[in-house]
Amino acid sequence: MSHQALTDSDYQRLDSILSRFQDQDCMNLEQLDGFFAALLCGPMPIKPAECLPMILGQAFDDETAFPSNKSLEQFAELLLGHWLDISICLREGRPFHPWLQEDANGVVHGNDWAQGFIEGMQLMYEDWSLLFDDAQQGQLLEPIMALAFEHHADEEMRPYLEGADENQHAAWIAAISPTVEAVYRFFSDLRVDLETDDE
Repeated sequence: MSHQALTDSDYQRLDSILSRFQDQDCMNLEQLDGFFAALLCGPMPIKPAECLPMILGQAFDDETAFPSNKSLEQFAELLLGHWLDISICLREGRPFHPWLQEDANGVVHGNDWAQGFIEGMQLMYEDWSLLFDDAQQGQLLEPIMALAFEHHADEEMRPYLEGADENQHAAWIAAISPTVEAVYRFFSDLRVDLETDDE
């Protein structure tokens, strides 16, 4: 089955739907992008339908969240479309471009993306430990971890207590794409083994 990449209009619709549920702990589009990236480049892909409770938050149990089955189906199609956009990008070895949203001042922070990525990692944390324990690649995730914990409520969890300067922050942002691509390559053999075991 061929996949038609989502258009800008599709992404605007997806962003609009997710934004409706922000007060119900729903992921925003930036978080969703990081979340899907982690699921797809990690040890074993997890289908987006299995993660709807994590994506929608409290809205998942809200029977009034979607006015009709049709609107829910359209949302599911957009989710799957975004999932496939990332999947095809990684599988075909194209450059990965994270979805990073600007704030009101036009500044990109990337913290939501990194936090979404961490949430994706936590679903299969034991398998992700293979990367953390690897002598050569163990430090690969440092930029994403730094972004995820940059403003953590517990100061001891922050990479810099007084905040990173603009250059350091820009370096973390720039590292997202090569990091995702490198993590995908790291786990590629394991994914093949797992797929073979399932056959």
